[in-house]
Amino acid sequence: MKVLASCLLMAFTLSACDVEEMIRRNDDRYLKPGALDVPLTNVYDTYQYKFLDKYRISHTWPTSAATCKYGHLPTVGVNRGLRGELFYVPDIYEKNGKTWQTSSTPEKPFDFDPYVRRYKVVSNIYDPASLGLDDDGRYDPNRLKKIGERVAEYEPQPVCDQTWVVTNHALMLYFRYRTVDDWKQYLSESNPTGQWSTIRVNDNDWTVQMVALAPSNYSTGPYQYWVLPIKDSGYTMVLRLGATPTSLQYPEAHARFEAAFRHLIESVKVENLNAQLEAEQAELGKKAREVLRKECQAMAKRTRPVQACKDLLAQPAD
Repeated sequence: MKVLASCLLMAFTLSACDVEEMIRRNDDRYLKPGALDVPLTNVYDTYQYKFLDKYRISHTWPTSAATCKYGHLPTVGVNRGLRGELFYVPDIYEKNGKTWQTSSTPEKPFDFDPYVRRYKVVSNIYDPASLGLDDDGRYDPNRLKKIGERVAEYEPQPVCDQTWVVTNHALMLYFRYRTVDDWKQYLSESNPTGQWSTIRVNDNDWTVQMVALAPSNYSTGPYQYWVLPIKDSGYTMVLRLGATPTSLQYPEAHARFEAAFRHLIESVKVENLNAQLEAEQAELGKKAREVLRKECQAMAKRTRPVQACKDLLAQPAD
């Protein structure tokens, strides 16, 4: 009690300048490059999903990195970071020339195209002289005068990625509708000095580009690209380890990243679907719904559940 009273007294006797100085020092910690870097651990999550209704794909990703951008549900319900989770990833499929992922609302699947194909973003161009103000001088976007449209095309986004600013390392996983030959042309143009080889790991034949470390204007640079065709689907999975000469100034960290990257390579499995794998994936989906139902029930006891939870709790359990 005395300690608490002393702390409260100290807080109330701080001047406004003292408080501002404490806030500034705290903010400065997060303004330093790499302040938000998370330590790389040797704990991994596993992602598993059906692809094109032909294959089952699985791979791991570090728990200490940001989760992958697939829609995914936990099936074990562990405390991430202490033990790896097994994520059920709803099916990824093609329809009408686009790639989709099944969502909780079947009639509204998730558009997965921005991760696998170049995509366009259309934005409006407005007359600079048009202020968009109503009669009372308040901003009203409906009063802006549109004079045209701007179309920008972008490379697909990585499905999984994390950058470590201090050591200049990065781990990335791409999933693209692009052949191995197209990747070789693209990466050879980007990294002309890169050396190509083929490396077999488990049942996978990877096409690998190794790039000599060089200074970069970004927080990381090209180092290793491993390209794997997803059978004869026209899709490829690419794992990238990024680094720069600065990375070598942290030899222990560099060794950990290389070991982690090797683990990711070894974790990738692409299997032809059969009745057994279909049953296993269906059982995994059932476990995911059970974990989600428990989480929704806990949410309902604390606060008003989100709509997805309301819909799930209204359904009978599996």
